[in-house]
Order: sequence, then C-alpha cells, then structure tokens
Amino acid sequence: MKQYILVIDEGTTGVRALLFDRDMKITASAYQTLQLYYPGPEQIEMNAEEVYDGVVAVCREVVKKQGITPEEIACVGTTYQRATWLFWDKTTGKPLRNAVTWQDARGIYQKQKLVENEAFNAKFPGLAPYLPGNWILLNLYGVTETEPEFAKAIEGENILFGCMESYIGWRLTKGAVHATTRSSASSTGAYVAAQDRWNTEAMEFFGIRKEMLPEIRDESGDFGMMDEEILGVSLPIYSSFADQQSAMFSQNCLVADTGKCTLGTGAFMDFNIGETFGEIPGTYTAITWRINGQKCFLAEGLSNTAGACLEWAKDQFHLFDSFGDMEGMATSVEDNGGVYFIPALAGIMNDSSAKGAYLGIRPHVTNNHIMRATLEGVAFGALLLIETIAKNGRGLKEISISGGVAKSSLIAQILANVTGAKIIRPKSVEATALGAAEAAAIREGWMTMENVADYLDIDRVYEPDENADAWKETFEKWKKAAERTLKWDI
Repeated sequence: MKQYILVIDEGTTGVRALLFDRDMKITASAYQTLQLYYPGPEQIEMNAEEVYDGVVAVCREVVKKQGITPEEIACVGTTYQRATWLFWDKTTGKPLRNAVTWQDARGIYQKQKLVENEAFNAKFPGLAPYLPGNWILLNLYGVTETEPEFAKAIEGENILFGCMESYIGWRLTKGAVHATTRSSASSTGAYVAAQDRWNTEAMEFFGIRKEMLPEIRDESGDFGMMDEEILGVSLPIYSSFADQQSAMFSQNCLVADTGKCTLGTGAFMDFNIGETFGEIPGTYTAITWRINGQKCFLAEGLSNTAGACLEWAKDQFHLFDSFGDMEGMATSVEDNGGVYFIPALAGIMNDSSAKGAYLGIRPHVTNNHIMRATLEGVAFGALLLIETIAKNGRGLKEISISGGVAKSSLIAQILANVTGAKIIRPKSVEATALGAAEAAAIREGWMTMENVADYLDIDRVYEPDENADAWKETFEKWKKAAERTLKWDI
C-alpha cells in the first residue's frame, strides 16, 4: 500500500530528503551538506552536478533509513532554493559553468555599464536604474562581461536555461521535463508577476532565448516521472515549490494579510497580499502560487544572511563548537555587553555594499557576549523586514516562523517583544518540506487546501513580555550601529 510521500528539499547550504506519511508527519529524513564556491569578491556559486548527486544520495539514504521499499512511496514532492541560475547542454546534461546563487552580488558592479549602454537604453528606456531588482539579468550581464567564452557558449542551439528547480527536475526525469513554477519564476526578477509571464524582451537582450526557458506549471501538478535508476522504481513528481512560498503555504498563510518569517540561510518575510497584484514600498511582489486555478501574490523582504551568519560564526570565526551550544552561551549573560553584530555578510538594508561587523567591543566582553550579540543581530536583521511591511500600514498580529534559526527561543522572543505580535513556531520547523508534501498530497488526492490548517502543529507561541520596551530600545540602538556599516567604500 502507498503510505509515503518522498520530499526533496534542496537548499543553498544543504539538501534533505524526507518521508511524510498520510498524516503529513515526518517519519525519516536524510541530509547532505552542499559545497559553495567563492571565485571572487561577493561571488557565490554552486556546482549543479554536485547538487544533483546530493539529491540522489539523500533519496536513497532516507528510503534505507525508513526500511521500506520504494513501491510504498506514492509520489514525490520537491522544493528548492530560488533564483540560483544556470545554463546547460541538453544533449549532455552538462552545465556550461557553475550555477550563480541568489546570494551572488557581482552584477551590482556592472550596473553603470548598462546605464551607459546606448543599445540597452534605446530598447528599454528607464530600465537600467531599476535593474538591481531584476537581479538575474544583472548578474548574467556581469558574468558574460567577464567570461567571453561563456557568453559565446550560451548562443548554442542545444542550450537550456533555468534555476536549480528546473535543472534538478530535468535530471530527475532524464530530460523529459523542463519546467518551473510561478513561485520560482516570479522570484527571479526576470518574470512580470503582474502579467504572469517571462520578461522575454529583456531576457533575449541578455542572451536568454524563448526556446531556452522552462515551461510554467502549477505548484501542485505533474512534473514527470522520477527515473527508476534513482530508487529502482519510477515515481510521479507531483509538486515543485519555491522554498519561501512552500513554507508560507504549510503555515496556512493562504489568505490576504497573513504572513510568515523564514529564518534559514537567509531571512525572508513574506506577506500574502491577496489575489490582486499590488506593491509595498521596500519589498518586491512575487506570485505566491497557483493551485487548482487559484493564484495569489506576496510582498517579500529579504536578508541574504541569517543562518549563514551562524554557520560563518561557527566554521570561520570559531565562536562555538556546535549549534546546540549557541542558546546556552547567549543566555548565560544578562545582555550583550554593549556589543552589536551587524549580519551584513552579503549586504543589508538594500545596500549590497554594507559589510558585517561587531561594534562596541571592550575589555570586559566575553565569547558569551559576542554569541548573544550574534543571535540578537540575526533577529534584528529579520525585524528590519517586518518593520518595512508594518510602516506601510500592513500590520501583522501573528507571524509564523520556520527554518533552522527559528529553533532559538531567544530570537523568537525578541521578535515578539519588538513587533508586539504573537510569534507562532510549529513543532516541526521543516515548513518548507511540509508545503511541498502537501502540494503533492493534493495532486495525489490525499487532501485538499482546506486541510492545510489541520497539519499545522504548534510547538509554542511567543508573546510580548515585561522586557518588551527594553528590547525595542536595544533594536533602535542596533539600527544606529548598522548605519555605520552602510556604503562601505574605504
């Protein structure tokens, strides 16, 4: 009997495979770290073939862990990091170069060349100054400007373009399906969300032809059959969901004026603005999903680094030995000792030039103070996103949180105290994987969208406490410290 849904959750720093039962409970999981490459300043890449090998490895491992046969799996659900792009040869399956991740910022420094490009401005008058919001095209321009051999290679007839979900899906189906979804495409900046279409005119200027583009499909739909070589049996792939939208779905943010904050590698605040396209200053608008013919939009603010800061603090700064140590270190002291951490490892406050910093270090400061300042800084970085939405008259009485960083009770309590909202943490912070499982289950016929709320098991609700005013004051001090790291050009 078919008892399980296999979910592939491919993120920036790792890939996970999970098995969900019919009650949408995780019964087993397997994880593998993914390698990031840093070929130059503010350049962050991935080897897409290594990512695919990791996907296959964790799928096999999780089935072995659960002790089941692949025949017991009903279908596969998938969820992916967004906007990490690549080109590949469809005859060989080989990428033309490493994938450029969503954190990569090299294209910002090519902007002035576009402003001065007469051909570009004649075809797209007024677009160049706003192109940083259309970051895939700007980064592609940055790569082709510095890599003429790559620029020539993408002119080939057998070349496909896509983000990681399209490449992995193409590989999983042995080249049978080249597809993406609105949640993924509209998060690239190269998709016109208001008109629900690729910005093909601008894309062609940068070398992305229509025939290279993946087909747009609904998040809960048919994405082909996973090749039997992977698990020994061919399985239908019934969902493909952009990670932030997937988490939003599983956390029951299905109607307007509901929102969630994901604290994973980066921090993302997503706010459902309903079925009509709209804009909130300081955020960008994407399509949340289209399922069963229903489409809605979200406003999103993002910070490139949240959990990435903690990984850096552990692996590069050697501030602590394991993630289990963080909370104990941070709460062993009463305050941050006057230290403020700015988590700008890849920019902050819409300033890609900003740099990370510890400010206020004095002789009495210990590792524990620095650890506390680090966690506070990650929380405050997320609060900037929430504040942007609140300033525009869209109040949030409840905010669902997810992602590995959401396990920190200190961070969750800071969010509650500063926002004044209820912070809801589910029992499982694997909200992204759950959304993909639910979307696949809808296609499989195991549930409907009306059942989504039934599977949201709450672990804890954090509400403002007696320290709320003090935390608001600390947040204001942190913002003043953060201003000192902006426009970093020594």
